[in-house]
Amino acid sequence: MVDYWNLPAELPLDPPTVRCSLTEGPTVQAMNQAEAETIWTELTEAPAYRTAAAGLGPDEAIIDVGAHIGLAALTFAQQSAGSRVLAFEPAPKTYGCLAANLAEHVPGSAAFNLALGAAPGTAELVFHPYIPSASSLFEDAEDNERNLAANLDNVDADELTRKVVRQMFDVRQNVDVEVSTLSHAIREQGVERIGLLKVDVERGELEVLKGLDDAHWPLVRRVLLEVHDIDGRLDETVALMGRHGLRSEVAQYGVFAGGSVHLVLATRD
Repeated sequence: MVDYWNLPAELPLDPPTVRCSLTEGPTVQAMNQAEAETIWTELTEAPAYRTAAAGLGPDEAIIDVGAHIGLAALTFAQQSAGSRVLAFEPAPKTYGCLAANLAEHVPGSAAFNLALGAAPGTAELVFHPYIPSASSLFEDAEDNERNLAANLDNVDADELTRKVVRQMFDVRQNVDVEVSTLSHAIREQGVERIGLLKVDVERGELEVLKGLDDAHWPLVRRVLLEVHDIDGRLDETVALMGRHGLRSEVAQYGVFAGGSVHLVLATRD
C-alpha cells in the first residue's frame, strides 16, 4: 500500500491497487483508497446520486459511462434491484477494478473496457494513476487547476495534504484507448429501455451525448451528468436535454463549489 504521507520525490507510474472497506459501504478493489472514500462520500451525500435510480423497473437498463471503479454503478444497483447495469471505463487498470467490483457486488452486470464518444475509433487518454477519476480524453490544465484548488479549499486541506495531492495529480501517462458510441452499445447489447444514463467523463460529456442517435433518445428516462461548465457547456447540455423532452435540475455538490463541475439530473418523470 502506498504511504501517501511519505511519498518519494519521484512516484512510480504503476501503483498497486488496494482492497478496501468503504465507510458504511462495500469492500471493493480500488486504485486509491482515499479517492474511493471521497467518491463514496459524494455518492451517498449528493441528492442527485442518492435518488437517480430510485424506482426504476427491472426492464430498464442503467448505463454508466465513465464508470471508474464502479462505485456509482453499485449505488444505482442498490437503488433499483433487478435493473441491468452496463458500465464503460476506458483506462485498463481502472477497468480491472470495475470488472472485479461488478462481478462481486452486481451479478448479471457487464463491464466494458471502452470510452464512448461521438464516433468510433481510437483516442489518447491522459491517465492519472494516483487520481484516476481525473483521467480524460480532453485534458485541460486550466480547468484541472481550477477544480483541484476549489476542492482543496472546500475541504480546508492543510499544506501537507495540498502538497501530496498535487504531487499525485502531476503523475500521468498517455494511453491509447478504443472509442465506441452510445448508440452502438445500445444496439449491440439489445437495450430497449434506459432507466438511467449516467455520464462522468471529465469534459467529454457532450461528445458522449453526440453518440446517441435521435432514434434512441426516447428510450432514455433519466440522465445524470457531471458537466464541466466551460464555454457555456452547462447551458448547452441543459438545452440539449430540453430538446429531447427531459427537464433538468442543476446543482453543485459542496466540494465542487467555485470549480467548473455541476451535477445535472434530467428526467421525463
